[in-house]
Amino acid sequence: MRTGRYTLLFLMAASLVLSLFYCPPFDLGISDKEIFTYIGWAMSKGLVPYRDFVDHKPPLIYFVHLAGIAAGGPWGLWVINAGLALLATVLFYNCCRRHRVPFAWLPPLLFNLMLRDNLISEGINMTREYTAFLYIFFFCTLMSRTRYRHYLLGMLSGLTFFMQQDQLPALIPFLLYAIFTIDPVPVGRRIAYLAAGFFTVLVPLVAWFVLHQAAADLWQQAFLFNWQTYTTQRKSFGDHFRSIKRVLDEGNYEIAFMVALILGCTALIGRSRKKGLIGAALAGMLLTMIPEFLGGRFNGYETVIDYVYYFLPLSAGLSVLLFTVVAFDDENIVQRPMARLPLVVLLCASLVYTAFQHGTHLLRRSEDPVIGSPELNYLRRHRPDNYQLFVFQDDDYIAAYYEFRILSPSRWIYQHFWSWYDTWDPDGRILRSIGDSLQRHHTTYIITDIDKTPSFRNPQHRALWLSFLTSHYDPVPMPGNHRTLLWKLKPQP
Repeated sequence: MRTGRYTLLFLMAASLVLSLFYCPPFDLGISDKEIFTYIGWAMSKGLVPYRDFVDHKPPLIYFVHLAGIAAGGPWGLWVINAGLALLATVLFYNCCRRHRVPFAWLPPLLFNLMLRDNLISEGINMTREYTAFLYIFFFCTLMSRTRYRHYLLGMLSGLTFFMQQDQLPALIPFLLYAIFTIDPVPVGRRIAYLAAGFFTVLVPLVAWFVLHQAAADLWQQAFLFNWQTYTTQRKSFGDHFRSIKRVLDEGNYEIAFMVALILGCTALIGRSRKKGLIGAALAGMLLTMIPEFLGGRFNGYETVIDYVYYFLPLSAGLSVLLFTVVAFDDENIVQRPMARLPLVVLLCASLVYTAFQHGTHLLRRSEDPVIGSPELNYLRRHRPDNYQLFVFQDDDYIAAYYEFRILSPSRWIYQHFWSWYDTWDPDGRILRSIGDSLQRHHTTYIITDIDKTPSFRNPQHRALWLSFLTSHYDPVPMPGNHRTLLWKLKPQP
């Protein structure tokens, strides 16, 4: 028992140290994270997602950021995230101990190493990271004997759906296992409990948006847009396969993935116990990668773009599959501890090295090219007020909204749709509405790169934007730079 406590303390310490690599002074930003933080802050000022901001992410991530901002800003967000990582580690380790998994520390350690792999992760507090936590919580609940486990499974399914819809399919094999496996609870009652848990999440969320007159906007942006526009670009199966291969290789997931996949397939062929659960875990692991197959998302280019971060939930799926194989496949997993050592080395050695490299070469957020850019330094000396700064097609600069605690003059807070889709805004009505908002608020500054290509799929949109920009704004020279991204409103006559 004492050894188990020491092992748990080691795992908790490892999880905390890996999370510290992403604490606010070292957590580099990308556009989605900055948008979530900004919207979370704006919600504390009374604004409402989808009604006051246009985005296509499910709503739960904004409430997480609202809670983090209320708890202390970036450090509050980090505490929530690191706390969930610790909770997942403790629950997963206890689950391994309860089922007498050899090397019970291995699955939770592997989960943490993969989750914090900086070659895959683009920082913390993103949707797919939270779905990885939820995946672990879901599996630990499934393996428990708590009286309300089917209700809790329904709740966790609902939380996953409203955090990132495309990660719900990864839970379906486990849901089928929970419904059809032998259980003293009748099948009909199990389904009722699952539905009740799901509606426990659904009803308050929908009611909140109805109360704030944003339910139609939620449906249109977070659901219809994703199915009718966002996932409509296609690429070949071969391109999908090559993307998976590149991401697994370049993200340092490849060895762990191949080992887990081989072990899972071997366990299904052999005489292992609970083949249904192993099969569900194998299917769940593969389905965590389903976003890769939901459209091409060429990002305005004709070549394939690899969305590395989309593979982060594999950290949970792979670790759970490893648990099921080690716990229930007595035929193919060697029993002597020293004989398992090569397996441990294969799974963890490269990931440990990646974590070591990351931890010893941390880049401070202040050294990020965007955060330390001449444009933002200029604005720090000439601090804008609400509605006096607009970021156009340079999404990483959205970090300025939260840094200066100012509201954007337009609900179109990022504009990649014009870069991605030929048919987006065909008559330019939305683009003109942005210009109207800037003129109505007499917005002083715009950050935009007029040389960025391809900034528009439709040349008419580019001409429309450049005409508005050059008619109303002048570039602000930056010392030492031959070009600038910052534009200032022309003096009024």
